Amino acid sequence: MIRTQVYIPDDLYALTLLKAQEGNMNFSEVLRLGLTKVVGKTKNKKKGFLLASLAGALKNGPKDLSATVDDIYK
Repeated sequence: MIRTQVYIPDDLYALTLLKAQEGNMNFSEVLRLGLTKVVGKTKNKKKGFLLASLAGALKNGPKDLSATVDDIYK
C-alpha cells in the first residue's frame, strides 16, 4: 500500500468521519471504498498490460541499440 496526503474541504472531511462512524470503519477505509467506486479496481485488468504497451512503444527504435549505445551517449 502507498501512503499519501490529500487536501479535502472541511465539510467533506466531516461527512467522511460521520460515514466512518456510522459504518464502524476508520477514515481511510471510507476513502479507499470511495476511490474504488470512482476509479475501479485495477486488479481486474489483464496482467502485463502495462508492460506490453511499453514494449509496443519501443517497436520503432533502432534495431542495433545495444551495439551502438556507446555511440549514442558520447
